[in-house]
Amino acid sequence: MQEQLNFFKVALEDLKIGAMTRSSKYVVETVMENVNGLSLSRVIEYGPGDGVVTREILKKMPKNGELIAIETNPKFVDLLKKIDDPRIKIISGTAQEISEKLKKDYRADINLVVSSIPFSILSPADKVRVVRNTYDLLKDHGRFIVFQYSPILLKLLGKYFNKHKIKTQFEFRNVPPMFIMSAQK
Repeated sequence: MQEQLNFFKVALEDLKIGAMTRSSKYVVETVMENVNGLSLSRVIEYGPGDGVVTREILKKMPKNGELIAIETNPKFVDLLKKIDDPRIKIISGTAQEISEKLKKDYRADINLVVSSIPFSILSPADKVRVVRNTYDLLKDHGRFIVFQYSPILLKLLGKYFNKHKIKTQFEFRNVPPMFIMSAQK
């Protein structure tokens, strides 16, 4: 409960955070179910917030894995730095900016990208930029898992990812309820 309250306080101060509460354990479980069978040797997380999904990814990641967490909020960056794990690299910035830079260094070398950034408040050009860069970052058969309050991103995912390999789930046990979209390259 304290984590929920802390998240809420930070979210009130920063309107670029697309959520007022941290993701429920049910959302986290559904996200992690979409990771099953996927190598987690290289993972990127856009908008990890206080690290509720980050910690679960690290539990499934091999000892030599790498998790790049991209977060805009300085208070969340400080919380993420408290995760005592050498596999995590925290970058302060937006997915729009950082995905462009990462594409140069990690092109087609990432197994998984997880995102909770609020696509609904991004400009159309920024939405395209993030999805296109993410597609380019992923290895063949890599996945982009996005969890949002709306399925607004489905059409854009379908322009880049195989439409037959996009799965949508709805988790009502979250405040507010959440759509979890998984797109495979």
